[in-house]
Amino acid sequence: MHFPAHLKMARSALLLLITVLFLIETSPVEAEDAPAPVSMNSTVERQRQLGFIVVTPQGPHDGGDFGPNTPETRTSGLQEAFDLAKQTTQDVYIVGGNLTHGENQGVLYFLDETLRIPWMQDFRIDGGEYVIHYRPPSGDAVVIDSAMSCNYKFGIIASNSNGSVLRIQPTTEGPDRFKVFCCTMIQVNALVGGGGAWMGGEAFNNDLKEDHAWVGTGLWLDGAIGSINDNKININEVVGCRTSMLLTGKCSNNWIDAPFLHLSETHLQLGTSEDHNGVSRNRIRATMDSQGIKNGTGARVFGSSNILEITVAAMSSRRDVVWEEPARENLVFAPNLPHGTTNNAAVPTNRVIAADSAGFRLVTPVVPASGESIVNRESIPVEVMITAPGEVTKWSLTDTHDETLPFNVSLHAGQSIRLMPGESLSMEYTSAPEWRWRGGN
Repeated sequence: MHFPAHLKMARSALLLLITVLFLIETSPVEAEDAPAPVSMNSTVERQRQLGFIVVTPQGPHDGGDFGPNTPETRTSGLQEAFDLAKQTTQDVYIVGGNLTHGENQGVLYFLDETLRIPWMQDFRIDGGEYVIHYRPPSGDAVVIDSAMSCNYKFGIIASNSNGSVLRIQPTTEGPDRFKVFCCTMIQVNALVGGGGAWMGGEAFNNDLKEDHAWVGTGLWLDGAIGSINDNKININEVVGCRTSMLLTGKCSNNWIDAPFLHLSETHLQLGTSEDHNGVSRNRIRATMDSQGIKNGTGARVFGSSNILEITVAAMSSRRDVVWEEPARENLVFAPNLPHGTTNNAAVPTNRVIAADSAGFRLVTPVVPASGESIVNRESIPVEVMITAPGEVTKWSLTDTHDETLPFNVSLHAGQSIRLMPGESLSMEYTSAPEWRWRGGN
C-alpha cells in the first residue's frame, strides 16, 4: 500500500515512539532521591480526591500509592494496585506522560510477570498515556478476569512474548454467580506484539524482512470458560503479531473498533476449526494492512452471523477474507476486496457487499451435466446470463433453506437468473445452453 508522504512521516514517528520506549529503561533507584515535581503531586492528590488508587512513574517515592519502587513488585506496582482496589472497591488511575525526543522518555511500567486484573464490577481504570512493557519471552502480558459494567482505559501495551498482549478471559464467578465479561467498555491506544513494530524486525529498519517471526496475539477474547458478550471495545492499533485479534469460545454481540491492524500474519480471526459455535453476532470495524508479509490474511472466519466492516491492503492472493468450513451467514461490508477471497464454507451463505462489484471479472463456471445442480459459492449475488438457450426442457432454483421452485419451460437468450450466495440452479436439457456469470451486490 502506498501512503502519501505526510502519512508515512506520521507512521514513522509513531514507530519511533514505540522503539524509543522499548529501548529506554529507567532505574527506580536513580529516582529515589529525586523530589516529585509539583505537577505530579497535584495530579496524585486530584485523583485521590476522586477516589482513585494512583500508580505513578516512580511510585511510591514520587507520591503515588504504587509504582516501580513498590517493595518486591514484579509489575511496577500495578498488580498491587489492582489487588488493593479489589479489596477496597476503589478505582485505579495510572499516571502517564508524553514523550518529547531529547527531553523526556515518556512513562514506562515494566512487567516481569503477567498482570492479572481480578473480577470486578462497576470498576474503572483511567489514566494518561504510557507504555506497559512485558519483558518475558512467553506468557500473556495482561489478563483480565470476569467483569460487569466496567470501564478500562489503557495506553500502549507492548510484549516481547509469543503469548497474548491483552487477553480477556473470564474464569471467576462474581456476585451474580456468573463467569462473564459483559457490558464493559475497553479503550486501548495500541497493542504491540512479539514481532515488534518495524518491518525489518529491528529498530529503525523498515525494509520488510521475509523470514522475520511475527509472534503472539494482540487481543484475545477467550470465552472458553466464561462468556464474553455485549461489550464495546476500541483498540486504536495492533501491530507485530501472528494474529492481531482473535475471538474464541462463547463470544457474542461485542462491538469492536480497530482502526489500524497491521504488520501481522492474520489480522482478524473469528473462531477456530474446533471452537466456533459461540463466536457469533459480533460487529467489527477494522482497517487491515499486512504491509507485504508472506501469507498475509485479512479476516479468517469460522463463526456465524457476524458483521464486519473492513478495508484491506497488501494481503496475499485470495486472502482478504477467508471463509472457513463452519462459517455461516456472516456479512462483510467493504469498498473493495482487491486481492480476492477464499470460500471453504460447507454451506456458502456468507455475504460480501462491496462498492466495487465483480461484474464480468467473475470467473464463469462450466455448465453442469443435465440434471445436476450448480451452487453459487461466491460471497456475492450473481446473475446467470443466458447467451445461447440450448434445448432446455425444464429448470429449477433451490434456496438456502432447501426450498425448490421448478420451471417447466425452456430458456431464452438474454435471460438472467439471479443466484444469492448458497443458492443453486439445476437444468435438464438435450443440448446444453451457454452462459456468462456476472457478479453483483
